Amino acid sequence: MKYNNTYYLQLSRLLFNEEPYKSLSINAKWLYVTLKELEQRYTNGDTNWLYRTNEELAADMGVSVRTLIRAKAELAETDLVKLGVMHWVANKGMPEEKRSEKHIKTYTILK
Repeated sequence: MKYNNTYYLQLSRLLFNEEPYKSLSINAKWLYVTLKELEQRYTNGDTNWLYRTNEELAADMGVSVRTLIRAKAELAETDLVKLGVMHWVANKGMPEEKRSEKHIKTYTILK
């Protein structure tokens, strides 16, 4: 766990009080809250990013993949989260050029 806290989730008040964050849709705000929870659960002091497929993240949020994609597009326009794409290297013994064809979505919480 990143902050060694299992009971509380720290959120920025920017989300509620400052533009452009205040005018985000409820789904975009919920995506941010979900990503903060996942950051707490899956990252540590050495790692500040996490990965989830759209299907996994939609299930985490309790929404459809279509709703997730719209919320993600809206959140990507802010400086709260950095969205990225990565590939897995197929096997440890394989050359670096041999990467997976599947794109994995990555998320880095910035604020």
